[in-house]
Amino acid sequence: MNIIKFIRNPKEKIEKDQSIFQMILEFIVLFFLCIGLGAIALFLTELLRNSGLIPQYVREYDETTKAIRSNILFVAILFPIMEELAFRLYLLRSNLNIFISSLFITHMISSAFIFQTSSFSLEEYGVLRTVISFSTAFLVLLIYRSKTISLGFKSLYFASAFFFGLVHIYNYDYTNFQIFIFAILICTPQIIGGFIFGYTRIKYGIVGAIILHGLVNGVPQMIL
Repeated sequence: MNIIKFIRNPKEKIEKDQSIFQMILEFIVLFFLCIGLGAIALFLTELLRNSGLIPQYVREYDETTKAIRSNILFVAILFPIMEELAFRLYLLRSNLNIFISSLFITHMISSAFIFQTSSFSLEEYGVLRTVISFSTAFLVLLIYRSKTISLGFKSLYFASAFFFGLVHIYNYDYTNFQIFIFAILICTPQIIGGFIFGYTRIKYGIVGAIILHGLVNGVPQMIL
């Protein structure tokens, strides 16, 4: 499979499929691969949790968060757009991509972990979060342009997949600090998604990654 070869040896450029049929077929394969591997990983972590081998990590959401997470518009469209711009846009490096990704990453992380509010709401500390996000994005851009830190593409690809997955610890009861010990295990479904969406972003562009991400998020929600 192309994605297995890519994960073993990631490259910044991949030849696109020659036909629409091939592209649709690969999207179907990637969709079921993401859903299937994610489901297996979730089953195993739930088995370990129920056996008491890892701490309880299920989080109780407030009513506003429940409403957002059950809204197909957020789940299948807005979340994928925001997360792909944050965690995958910069895989093809340019000043603009680095700045936009840094802006969205900072906004999402500060909203979730520091201000404990929705990324889509500007009511709570909206101005402060905006200032922090733009300031951080400019700082990251300056560091990138100065070449102070330089990562090869393989390192960047793997880091993006794990970073994307581990940020999803927010979905769980991260107030229980014991779960950070098992964070990689608990977030394995999202880490798997990070690898697959990263491959899709390189081969089919950011729009392709958003579409696949939206399908992976939205289809199970509509079925269940």
